[in-house]
Amino acid sequence: MTADKRRSAKPASGPTPGEPTAANTRDKKPKDMPQSAPVAGAGPVAVHVESGAVKVVVAPPAFAGVDRRLYQLINGLPHTTTSDRYVSVLSDLGEGLGWVAGGVALAILGGSKGRRAGMATAVSSLAATYVVQTRIKPLFRRVRPFVNREARVVGIKPADHSFPSGHTASSFAGATAIAFYYPKAAPLVYGLAAAVGASRVHLGVHFPSDAAVGGVIGIGIGTFGAWLFKKRGGRAAGRRA
Repeated sequence: MTADKRRSAKPASGPTPGEPTAANTRDKKPKDMPQSAPVAGAGPVAVHVESGAVKVVVAPPAFAGVDRRLYQLINGLPHTTTSDRYVSVLSDLGEGLGWVAGGVALAILGGSKGRRAGMATAVSSLAATYVVQTRIKPLFRRVRPFVNREARVVGIKPADHSFPSGHTASSFAGATAIAFYYPKAAPLVYGLAAAVGASRVHLGVHFPSDAAVGGVIGIGIGTFGAWLFKKRGGRAAGRRA
């Protein structure tokens, strides 16, 4: 047998890890990822300039990093039809609907303090979602964990970027606003917000660092929102006096 025939008879090797295949073409990177080489970089962050627009890319965590290992631990927790259904509902409510509903309930049932707390909760939650989705995510272009089949995903696969988590930001903004007015409720509401962040990782659509940064952003927005409504309430009380 000639050398050419021996080479042609050799079994084809499998795909290189991370290489796109026919089975995972729908998990390719978002279309708006920059194509040019970065002009500056520091660790996992690279800055690109294309057609006069600045794009900041946050790379997925390294395979041996703490973020990746924590992701694998949370995403790898047992999945059942029932548990995935409840986790999905928790995640969806954390996007803003649950916190807005809670804020409306506080505004209706909580008197003057409840009205301020309820308005602060609803507005802060919605503001966090808006800021993350329209101002921060378009700047930091990090691919989702499921790109190239790196995750077990429950439900839909979002087409936007991963960093930071809008659901987590919204939840921590609402929780912070409630805790500002009702400090004794802080363990409950912050625990709920943390559960929303963990649910995003368990569902396979965010890395833990996405949720962590989203939580920090949410705390900042929630603190400002609560302070703003408290200040407005104090001015209104002063005018009545």
